[in-house]
Amino acid sequence: MSAAPELANATRGEKRLFGAASKLGRRQRRGGPVEHYSRLVARLKVLLPASAVALLLLIAAWPRIQGVIERIHLGIARLDISQARDLRMFDPRYSGIDRHDRPYTITADSARQRPGPDNLIELDSPKADLTTQSGTWLALGADSGVYQPGTQLLDLFGNVELFQDRGNEFHTDTAHIDMAQGTAEGNDSVEGHGGFGTVKADGFRVSDRGDVVVFTGKVYLVLESRQSKEPQ
Repeated sequence: MSAAPELANATRGEKRLFGAASKLGRRQRRGGPVEHYSRLVARLKVLLPASAVALLLLIAAWPRIQGVIERIHLGIARLDISQARDLRMFDPRYSGIDRHDRPYTITADSARQRPGPDNLIELDSPKADLTTQSGTWLALGADSGVYQPGTQLLDLFGNVELFQDRGNEFHTDTAHIDMAQGTAEGNDSVEGHGGFGTVKADGFRVSDRGDVVVFTGKVYLVLESRQSKEPQ
């Protein structure tokens, strides 16, 4: 007996049930639960080995990664806000005029401005040039120094040298210069030589922008006469 007569003799509800069963059978044939499970297993067979390889690579590279993270952390930890506020300049040049409208200049290899209300400027290898009262010049230099722009005060430290264009030079360890007044002084031992002879003293004072030099404390002076310098 064929299925067509049975379908013809079936009621309307039986026909609907038979159609639904047929559709379900076709769906199961196309992609049923078994096929979905097979696909999942196939994907896991690829993903699990790949994940295992990636994990092994991460474990092998972790010491290097940890070292990079620690260096970044240390670099950030060493940053100081006060250092970030500091200003550093290379080959600076400061020009000014004293109270008698005479020019002066201060140069250095580098300068660093300290944070604070005084705006102190630290100088590396500073040099100062002044014009004297008589129109000659006076030059000073040192290993380091501190300049106060507001008060025009300059302090020099280490291998301080003072030169006059008339050929005199003096050497000491520290010096305090008032650029506005054109004066300088030092309380450390000083040695000098020039056209006058040689001198050693406990300290010195310079006034009139270098035209007058006074030696303080114990002074040992050797004067050279002009006749001794004349050729025979």
